[in-house]
Amino acid sequence: MSDEPTHHLSPDQILALKFAAHRQLARWAKMRELQPRQHARRTALVRAVRTLEGQAFANGCELLPTNGE
Repeated sequence: MSDEPTHHLSPDQILALKFAAHRQLARWAKMRELQPRQHARRTALVRAVRTLEGQAFANGCELLPTNGE
């Protein structure tokens, strides 16, 4: 794995992110209670997965900085 930052995510990388997110969500689903911080992260992760599952990301995506870089 390269440490060099990428400016594009390939379809395979999108699939890897969704896989990892689903694994983490499954771990949290097995826990009786989540701490408030975990609950907030779970909510954010669910939203992220729903976004990545959209057809717009089927062919990958370009990453753009949000801080004006």
